[in-house]
Amino acid sequence: MGWFIKKYTPPRMDGMDVDTLYARGRSAQEPRDAHAFLTRAAALAPDDLRIQKELLLRGRLHERNPHNITFHVIKCYLLHAFEHPEAHDEAEQKRMAREIFDHEQLKVCLDIAPDREAFMKEYLHDLCAEYMRMFIAGDTSHTRAILGITIGSKQPAFLAIPAYDVISNIFLSPFLNEEEQTLLAGAFYRAYHAHMDGRTEPLDEKLGVLLGKLIR
Repeated sequence: MGWFIKKYTPPRMDGMDVDTLYARGRSAQEPRDAHAFLTRAAALAPDDLRIQKELLLRGRLHERNPHNITFHVIKCYLLHAFEHPEAHDEAEQKRMAREIFDHEQLKVCLDIAPDREAFMKEYLHDLCAEYMRMFIAGDTSHTRAILGITIGSKQPAFLAIPAYDVISNIFLSPFLNEEEQTLLAGAFYRAYHAHMDGRTEPLDEKLGVLLGKLIR
């Protein structure tokens, strides 16, 4: 069947300005097209933070291979090392944790951000919000859904379990310093709070007073 796979053809970008390239990159359904548009836009406007941030949050999605499915191309999947550390060996846990804070594309963004601290908080929040959407709320094994149906009133209690695992393992990680732990755990808690529309009582109970104060 491999003989019949259609060769990828990059999109035409002749005459497109930066704003058009950025818009096309954000709306493209094909990750390789999105990456092509955004890379071209970044080449024309290297100091445009919105473009560099979009490239950062997209990770390696353009490298996805239908014959070798892996979640590792999804940027927010880095947080899986905290939800399920047992699924990753020590070297991979370290690589995933450090990529959150040390990736070259993040450094590019921080170098041009008018407020480095504000950008870091926004980036971590966006990363956590996407993980929350895709891998916490999006995983039916967490919500114990039957035929795809979840009892809404039970959702906060169900989702508090994986959310607690993420936060507690962030604080236990030997690959993050104390400041990074607090930043990332706080970002995840706020993303969880937003996704759950403030229904965080079961998670707050599990976190306890001390941990709750650390991430607020």
